[in-house]
Amino acid sequence: MSPFTPTLGYWDIWGRAQSIRYLLAYAGANFIDKRYTFANKTDWELVKYTLDLDFPNLPYYIDGDLKLSQSVAILRYLARKYGLLSTNTGLQDMCEQELQDIREGFRPILKAKLFKSIDCEVTMANYLSNTLDRQLVLFEKFLGHNQWLIGGQLSYVDFLAYEVFDWLKRFVPDTIGKHATIGQYLRRFESMPAIKAYNTLSTTMVLMGDVSYKYFKPT
Repeated sequence: MSPFTPTLGYWDIWGRAQSIRYLLAYAGANFIDKRYTFANKTDWELVKYTLDLDFPNLPYYIDGDLKLSQSVAILRYLARKYGLLSTNTGLQDMCEQELQDIREGFRPILKAKLFKSIDCEVTMANYLSNTLDRQLVLFEKFLGHNQWLIGGQLSYVDFLAYEVFDWLKRFVPDTIGKHATIGQYLRRFESMPAIKAYNTLSTTMVLMGDVSYKYFKPT
């Protein structure tokens, strides 16, 4: 590959890089998908402070002199580069934050369940009915009959939304299954030729790092 080919670096899991991978696949971008071994973090630690990143972290994106870390910063940069910013920036920014809230709220609940913490079943049930289900009702109402989150215009928040909702579909299918509009939205996203091709050809990876590595180890 050319030394100028952009590089996306992250663990060999979905995690915070998967929505970025989807966006790059949709854009038909040529990039190096650098994956560090999550089970043994030594390979990342060896290079972490050698890449000239202002804030060394994963994921990172290097494109010539441009060197970014932080997943949302990378998504926004690529959205500008590939024309995936909504013209309604207010709604776009609001959706981004709501999706982040769902992801960050669900992660510790799932972690408690997978590691069988005390009262995890009660905690999970309360969270699903009193928090997550209400969040999904609001998203379903917001989406309405629109093709994408911000009306008919595909934007980077749709890539983030797909990753978050697909996460929920895998871990709590009964909850996400109650929301037909979100299910249709997921199928619509998956049916885009570039995404369909990526999902067919991409290497199997675990979903969430420390939470699910031993439960979803790649085959």
